[in-house]
Amino acid sequence: MMERRIMCLRCNGVELVPSGPFVPKIEFFKCPACHRQYARKPGGSVTFRWLHPISLVLYEILFDSNPLQRLEKSGVPSKPPEELLWMVEEIELELTHPTQQVRDILDNPQTEEQCRQYLREYVTGVRGRLREKHGDQG
Repeated sequence: MMERRIMCLRCNGVELVPSGPFVPKIEFFKCPACHRQYARKPGGSVTFRWLHPISLVLYEILFDSNPLQRLEKSGVPSKPPEELLWMVEEIELELTHPTQQVRDILDNPQTEEQCRQYLREYVTGVRGRLREKHGDQG
């Protein structure tokens, strides 16, 4: 039986390479072109790996039954504006050009639509706060 090649979700035609740590319950990969990191659980699909901006934002709601209510209470993370802008751009890329079920990254209990709505609201909030604080960067 021939093993199926695992391709980067963002780079057309680029095969992912295995990366560590090597553990039995999950496989990790890296794209040699864009350097994005991925994970795959046995029998699952490839998703962004922990520490991707989407995973960091969705972790905030992992245990929330009403994620949008949490967003209203949270502020902009204390990160440099350039890092926040990069995070927002990565999230927007997934929202406009979906590649995966984002809820599967962390096994969020919310629906896919709830996770994506939370990401959209997060992006809107961060962009607004960046504009307030730093002018046209948002």
